[in-house]
Amino acid sequence: MIKKLRITGKEDSFAESLQSCLGEMLVLFLLKQKPMYTYEITQEIHRISDGIFTYKSLYPYIYRLKSADCIAEQSQEVAKNRTRIYFHITDRGREHLVNIKKKYRQLTTAADMMLDLDEIIYHMEENSASKNNQIPHSKLTEYQA
Repeated sequence: MIKKLRITGKEDSFAESLQSCLGEMLVLFLLKQKPMYTYEITQEIHRISDGIFTYKSLYPYIYRLKSADCIAEQSQEVAKNRTRIYFHITDRGREHLVNIKKKYRQLTTAADMMLDLDEIIYHMEENSASKNNQIPHSKLTEYQA
């Protein structure tokens, strides 16, 4: 009996997980630009990302951000007997956005740096180019911009 190798995730589930992690940051980013209602935020995320990011519902992010005082809402009458709820970012939300963008950039820069070393990193060690397991300075400085 041959045992099949199981991969922990497929490309689609990886993309879904990553998109899920980025939702909060993307909502805050857009609300920093201007107040929006939920459907508008969804449409803007889809439009600006050229369809890469699609969310069925942003309400989990909206509720979490609202309960953390990162966003606030304001009702506005848009037609007879029709009210739309607009969300806007708060000072706390702006601060949170700065922090998570910084962490996002650190993580993606480190991941990019590692992936760019494909077929280089251990070849360098074998050729004694790096006796103490350090990556060449030229590779590191590319990512410190």
